[in-house]
Amino acid sequence: MSSITWTCSIQDLAQATGGQILSQPFAEFHLVGTDTRKPLDGMLFVALKGDQFDAHNFVAKAVEQKARVILVHEWREEWKPLLEKATFVKVADTLKALQNFAHFWRRKQKFKVMGITGSNGKTSTKEFTYQMVKDFIPTYASKGSFNNHWGLPLSILAAGPETKLLILEMGMNHPGELFRLCQIAEPDIVAVTTVGRAHIGELGSQAKIAEAKEEIYLASPKAIHVFNVDNEWTMRMQARSTAQQIKFSSFKPVLDVFLRAQRLTWDGLDIVGSLRGVEGRTWVHVLGRQNTNNLMCACGLALAVGMQPQEIWTYLSTIHDVAWGRNQLVALNNGAKILFDAYNANPDSMSALLKNLYEMDVDGRKFLVVGDMKELGTFSEAAHEEIGEKAAAVLFEGILYVGENAKAFQRGLEKAGGKPNIFVTMAKFDPQIARDFANNFNAGDLVAVKASRGVELERVVETWPLQTPLGKKP
Repeated sequence: MSSITWTCSIQDLAQATGGQILSQPFAEFHLVGTDTRKPLDGMLFVALKGDQFDAHNFVAKAVEQKARVILVHEWREEWKPLLEKATFVKVADTLKALQNFAHFWRRKQKFKVMGITGSNGKTSTKEFTYQMVKDFIPTYASKGSFNNHWGLPLSILAAGPETKLLILEMGMNHPGELFRLCQIAEPDIVAVTTVGRAHIGELGSQAKIAEAKEEIYLASPKAIHVFNVDNEWTMRMQARSTAQQIKFSSFKPVLDVFLRAQRLTWDGLDIVGSLRGVEGRTWVHVLGRQNTNNLMCACGLALAVGMQPQEIWTYLSTIHDVAWGRNQLVALNNGAKILFDAYNANPDSMSALLKNLYEMDVDGRKFLVVGDMKELGTFSEAAHEEIGEKAAAVLFEGILYVGENAKAFQRGLEKAGGKPNIFVTMAKFDPQIARDFANNFNAGDLVAVKASRGVELERVVETWPLQTPLGKKP
């Protein structure tokens, strides 16, 4: 990823944002920052205001951290002594200004932009695509899940001058969000990995989710459209699209990308298939059959930037899981393994994990640490009961449930005949209960850990004697 900074003039910033220059001790700046806990040397500090915070309260700290330019949408007399130390630019709304500045910068830099969305697999697909294309074309990919109305502009503004391809993850939980993100980024290549039930609580139905996801295609009519034709919702989008298309499937060998996982182990996937008729077979070091879909999408995106099928086959074998909280395998001191997949969860990704756990063998026993799936609204109780039913098939030795939906999960578990020897629940995190549960693990056992991000299941794992830490969370 990029390590080279760019430089921008105050005049360009004011023009792009419609801002008023209040002072100008500095005429230019490089890069953008929003966190005063980190160095801001020579940077633009954007005072964003959210529901829980207001960065205007940290303007003095930003100047102390050596920010050159301060972008605000209000004025406070207490800042008057700071006017000589930093350039101040006042705008109507700092978030809108950040978005407009990112749009200006995207056009000025003229890099090719790739936009990826989907109910599941956005981040994995982004990471796989980056690993595949970075040696083919100078590429910057958004970090972590910087995929919303402020994260996406910051990702655009983080790309250095050497960047020729910018890979952006695009998230949404309400209609209209993807359309706005596409207005900012103006992508040249777009893809929806799949349409599932994530955010069904906000949107009300899968049909509404699909409608919101389709915005990435509708807002980018001149882009290359990469389609998953194994999903009923994206298949309908493909039929409606009149743009240049690249299609992928695990069931239709005649398409641009056709991949299947013949075998899956804890070391990865045995992948076979064809890329525009070029057949191949390779071992890919990513965990879980669901990643076949993400790998196919990444291959389609690689074709869209001009990589040849044989090159893609070569790079497929180098791909590996890298994201925090997504299929991370870590070991306990006693030889048990932890599958930490707790970055996020919804009914579809939870079902995929349980299917993988059912298919794959372990030397010892299987345990599950599971928590609430958020943003399901009125569908929540039924969804947690459904996951409980599916968990019964894996025959877990023990289950620890964290959150408010334990009764619905247990009801589904018992409905399907699931009777783990150990079943523990905690409505809120309790470190002692977490440690006590870990006392059941032996060498060769596997412990899968998954819930929505808000449950923060890493707190459970961090009470256990790990051989190596989970690493820094995004």
